[in-house]
Amino acid sequence: MLIVSIVILFILSFQVTPVALGIDLRQKKPFVILSGILFLTLSQVLLFLLGIWLGNRFMHLMDKIQHFVLFVGFTLIAVRFVMEAFAVRKGERTYQIDKPTLFIFPSIAQAINTFLAGILFFFLPVTLFRDIVYLALFSFVLTLLFLFVRTEKAALSAISLMYLAGGVFMGILSFYFLFM
Repeated sequence: MLIVSIVILFILSFQVTPVALGIDLRQKKPFVILSGILFLTLSQVLLFLLGIWLGNRFMHLMDKIQHFVLFVGFTLIAVRFVMEAFAVRKGERTYQIDKPTLFIFPSIAQAINTFLAGILFFFLPVTLFRDIVYLALFSFVLTLLFLFVRTEKAALSAISLMYLAGGVFMGILSFYFLFM
């Protein structure tokens, strides 16, 4: 189950890529770049923590149907990933950001799936510190990686493919949770 949770966290970290693509390195404003990296990574971690906190409050009521809840929750995340793949490919989900305050809303919007996964992690054997470190590390690395990629059709295609593969794999994992 450790590998499954790490794979889920890796797939969830794909969400930082469209926003990271919009950070313009040519501006050479280190504060904007650093705040973008920080907002993207922290939004993933904070919404994951908020999801875990919320899941700990009420998910115990669904213990008898936990496999079905995991199936439905991760299927919804998978469907959203696949839908976002087509939006990213068209260029509808990229952001051109030049001020630090403009990172807040796209970062939170991209982390909604992470929030839902945090709620669902109530049913998974969670080592909170380990999972937070993995999510932060994956998000940080992908943000840095896509900082240096130019906003071109090839980059949008790569992100779209990541989202599509993540959605398909998340869908497969949801069936795993249904039958485990």
